[in-house]
Amino acid sequence: MKFKLDDKLFTLIGLLCFSLSFAQKVEFTVPKSIEVLENIIFDFQNDFTKNIAMDAAAVPDNFSTTVDLFNLKDDADKKNPYLNLALNKGAKAKQFIERASWTVTFKKISKKSTKVSIDIESIIPDRWSKKEVDIKRTQSTGKVENEIKEFLLNYKKTKSSSAWATADAAAEPTAAQIAVAEAQARVQMEELENRKLIQKTTSKKLQALFSKKQFITLPTTAETFTKSLQIQPQELKCEDCKGGKYASWDIDEVFNLIYTKMNGGEEYYALQYYGDKKVSGLPYGLVFNESSASECKAKFARYNAKLYQTTVEVDANTATAVTVVTFKMNNSFVQLEFGNQYLTKLLVSNKEQ
Repeated sequence: MKFKLDDKLFTLIGLLCFSLSFAQKVEFTVPKSIEVLENIIFDFQNDFTKNIAMDAAAVPDNFSTTVDLFNLKDDADKKNPYLNLALNKGAKAKQFIERASWTVTFKKISKKSTKVSIDIESIIPDRWSKKEVDIKRTQSTGKVENEIKEFLLNYKKTKSSSAWATADAAAEPTAAQIAVAEAQARVQMEELENRKLIQKTTSKKLQALFSKKQFITLPTTAETFTKSLQIQPQELKCEDCKGGKYASWDIDEVFNLIYTKMNGGEEYYALQYYGDKKVSGLPYGLVFNESSASECKAKFARYNAKLYQTTVEVDANTATAVTVVTFKMNNSFVQLEFGNQYLTKLLVSNKEQ
């Protein structure tokens, strides 16, 4: 959660103070100036923080920002250390919080003394836990408040002021670097604007295929796909496939679905998209040619989703790099591929790829 105060744009919108019902506020005094605390709070980190820009607000003698923790799990045998989750009746023991935020407020008492207030601001469960977690009754355990307190009391810069100034000066970009960065930014903005013009449609065939709004569970049969799609498959030869064949369906001229059982016991189906529009109809809000790898990694974080790059064969002489997000959901291994930075392929197997 590294951040330089010099780079932060402060908006004088007043002191931000948020709280949830039943949330407890922690207050204490730190024998340091408010200016010192403003500079060091952005260096606070633990295993659940991320190195991202943080919002802040300031008025004379008052300052406020947030500390955000990400991907907090809560299970029957391993409780969440930062939140006492209040669960609705009938909720499962296993829950997942995408993000929890605490407001940290500084109020100047004197030149060398600052009052610190920490209050939980928001709790965002993932889509599976949203209906099961009562965020209004959920409380902070006090652990992050204690961590922040210890950090503010004991933190010391490891470099002298002159050393920091020298390091900052050395990090100043040159005119050429600025020009390159601006050119890259313009290209990225043009790409984003062009993507906004891409038509988004909903595939009724995909909706029929995933009518239960979840991935099709394994084991299954080719007849399951044929019944949903109302399309007869081609049976193509495959030496390693059970029965020497696998099933292939061409859908709306832009999708291809294959399903097979291998002689070695592997069973899988793969859905490939070849079009240039954004197409919804997949489960969990996934959209072909729109969902990005980073979004999908965050979406399936509760399943320990992993993101990496690999190469896939285009033909006998050509390979191309693709980004992949993989995770295990229930008893199936899911692999999402992003051949053009956005989702182009879905593969579900009973064995890890």
